Amino acid sequence: MTTFVGREREMAFLSGRLTEALAGDGGAVLVEGDAGAGKTALAHALVRRARADGVRTAWGACLEGEGAAPYRPWTQVFRALGLPSPDLAGGSRTRLFDEVAGQVRDAAGPGLLLVLDDLHWADPSSLSLLQVVAAEAPDVRLLLVGLYRGPEAPAALRPVLRGRACSPMVLGGLTPGETGRLAADELGHELADRDLAGLRERSGGNPLFVLELLRLRKATGDTAGLPSGVRDVIEQRAGQLGPAAAAAVRRAAVLGREFTLPVFTAVTGEPPEALDEAVAAGLVRVDPAGTARFSHALVQEALYSGLGTAERERLHALAAEAVRADGTAEALAYHLREAGDADRALEATLEAARQAVSRLAHEHAAAQYRAALALPGAAAVRAGLLVELARCEFRSGEVEEGWRHCREAADLGRATGDARVVADAATVPRDLAFSPLTPLVHALCRDALALLDGADPVRETRLLAQLAVTADPWASTAAGSGPALGERALAAAESTGDPDVLLLALQARQTELANGRHVQDRLALGERAALLGRTLPEAALWGHTWRMDGFAELGRRVDFDAELAAFTGHVERSGEPLWRWRLLLLRAAVALVEGRFADGRALAADALALGRRCRHGGAEHLDLVFAAHAAMLTGEGLAEVEPLVRRLSEHGPFFARSWLAVVLAHLGRRDEAAMIWRSVAPHLDRVPAPAAEWLIISAGHAELLSLLGETAGAPAVYATLLPFAGRQSVGPAHTPWGGPVSLHLGRLALLMEDTGAAGAHLTAALAESGALGSPPYQAMTHLELARLCALRRGPGDVRAAATHRETARDLAERLGMAPLAEQARALASAGGPGPLSSRELQVAALIAEGLSNRQIAGRLHLSERTVENHISHILDKLGVGNRTLIASWHRRTGA
Repeated sequence: MTTFVGREREMAFLSGRLTEALAGDGGAVLVEGDAGAGKTALAHALVRRARADGVRTAWGACLEGEGAAPYRPWTQVFRALGLPSPDLAGGSRTRLFDEVAGQVRDAAGPGLLLVLDDLHWADPSSLSLLQVVAAEAPDVRLLLVGLYRGPEAPAALRPVLRGRACSPMVLGGLTPGETGRLAADELGHELADRDLAGLRERSGGNPLFVLELLRLRKATGDTAGLPSGVRDVIEQRAGQLGPAAAAAVRRAAVLGREFTLPVFTAVTGEPPEALDEAVAAGLVRVDPAGTARFSHALVQEALYSGLGTAERERLHALAAEAVRADGTAEALAYHLREAGDADRALEATLEAARQAVSRLAHEHAAAQYRAALALPGAAAVRAGLLVELARCEFRSGEVEEGWRHCREAADLGRATGDARVVADAATVPRDLAFSPLTPLVHALCRDALALLDGADPVRETRLLAQLAVTADPWASTAAGSGPALGERALAAAESTGDPDVLLLALQARQTELANGRHVQDRLALGERAALLGRTLPEAALWGHTWRMDGFAELGRRVDFDAELAAFTGHVERSGEPLWRWRLLLLRAAVALVEGRFADGRALAADALALGRRCRHGGAEHLDLVFAAHAAMLTGEGLAEVEPLVRRLSEHGPFFARSWLAVVLAHLGRRDEAAMIWRSVAPHLDRVPAPAAEWLIISAGHAELLSLLGETAGAPAVYATLLPFAGRQSVGPAHTPWGGPVSLHLGRLALLMEDTGAAGAHLTAALAESGALGSPPYQAMTHLELARLCALRRGPGDVRAAATHRETARDLAERLGMAPLAEQARALASAGGPGPLSSRELQVAALIAEGLSNRQIAGRLHLSERTVENHISHILDKLGVGNRTLIASWHRRTGA
């Protein structure tokens, strides 16, 4: 074996990264280099050093060609680590990847060096798994070294290269000194300077080329006329073998870089001993277990390229028969395709695709379906293959490609009059939240439903459910949409007896009934789904989710907690990461409503990390929702959140700008918030009742009006919320809860100076916050009650105002709600003219007279902008929310 020579700088870097990883600063290094650049040799040298230092190591290698089974390098890694192979049966891909990442994380322990070789040949599923494991590396004592042939990284490696702890490395040619040392090691003596210069010029410093030239020189004794390409060198070296040995090793090249000796004999007709000369020449290696391997991929590639087309097809046909019994489905399909046996190749390729799907290797299955579509016999079944290909692409995250193939399949279905194909294409896409494809899928469902015309009840049920799920509540309601879709789907699903179809229909109906008026119906749907969970476990998860949503909205904390406990048990049994993501968000929401803000943000951060790992499209958005909610309550990080909310409001639904206005108002930027409100207010009746965000949006409008002291629009918002008095303003329970609707109604009543209604609502809100176990909303309600008592000034109100105010302040300080504590302190100091400057007192007096900002500016010879600033300061100092309350304060105090 040739001694490893050179690469001191690269080895020093890798050794340094390994030391850092062992200290807890893990990560990945992706090494790029041309064929023969010494990537594998460099990694082997690193592994030897690591093992000498007692570091645990594992190695996985990818095979070229299309005959390798999915996850091959990871299977080798698990075997090297003494771990059981991942369970590829059942469950989901996210569960599989999460389990593998967890096992690697556990195996890292005190330290682990993991090498994946030849990633340019890796199956797509292995590369997707690599992305997940690499994302875990920075947090564990793991160094992951990946090797791939340049000049460009495979597309699936680019996310890894962009990772926060990934370092790229490019191997160039050996320096003249390194080339000389390698030559001396191989030949046993140093080369003359002239010969060394010629060697390096011809090889470009490529280590493999250098070695092959040196070995050819030793074999022939010739120093002149050496070939100028590494493939030519390999061809000449093979030509130095005896005729039988040379022919055998060339024929073996059809088997790929690695093959077993029995398969070699079956294909070449030669005994294993026929490889002895190639082994002696360093072209092939054979391990004790009887597995042969070409010394380098270029050796196999060079020998294979020397075979004629007819000879290749003959040998591939022999290889197909040889691997039929013990080989992989992928290997059989590959050899049959290369043999030109189209009919049997199609059958074998589809079987390889089905097996890949069963092993959750969706990218690998997609590759098999693409190979099948390229075969001559695929034309008759092209539409069905396109649907299956699209299904695999959607499951692996290739959404655009999946939708393109859905449309192509649907076009074929229309052209041939096959409505079933169009229906299948329309129902392939799933989990389309936050996707621009949703309206396109909805339109295709409509077309498919018309073509199907009741001919297939199961497909029709799926279409109806997909129509309901993809309906856009923010768009104008089109003919045939609305609640009837989900209702029809549910009725049809019950007649099919298919639990999967029934769950889909229940989901569709639940989506339609998102409005708070239907909470009891949603609870009943949840109960049905939970019962369906006895035969379909996923249904139980959905059922408990819907019931948690309903009980949260009703403020029934005991019932909510019971459902959360049941849901937690199902999540733990399922092992599915996306359900764990939802569970983390639920716990984060509960922590925030209870005032455990640090716990809430930590749980939300854990959820974001898990959501990213699972590639959930809504993970980033929901994390922003939690961050903004916590920031408005605590006053921490709100300035950092604002630009993110602004960006979302610019590209989201129209009413997303209301969220931005609330954030701006909390930041004290009331003029900007008021400008946004004036653009939103004329359209309040356009908030669609079926939207899941309906109640949250309306409560947000109430909060915004209170912050701005804006009465325009207050009666309309009050009338909208009044039927929901006694409820909690909650969307899905795994998002932040907005507090009692009664609190928002009380604020609006205060704004409209309806003290009787304000008192009733706020008293109810205090009781509801207590029943919910929510100190933050109790504190907010106490502050509003203090303001009410200060405004009302009835018997006992002065003392009651002080009590509510101090309670609000004490709770806010204990919980870390700095803005609320400051408002309580400001309200305490607002009993006389002390807190206001003389100019602010003048402005307050003119407000009490009923003057507008423009009129005040003219009276005091100020700019209108300066008047707005004075009013903002007065609101802050008095701890009140609007100019009506400024006027009331002025009249009451006689300031």
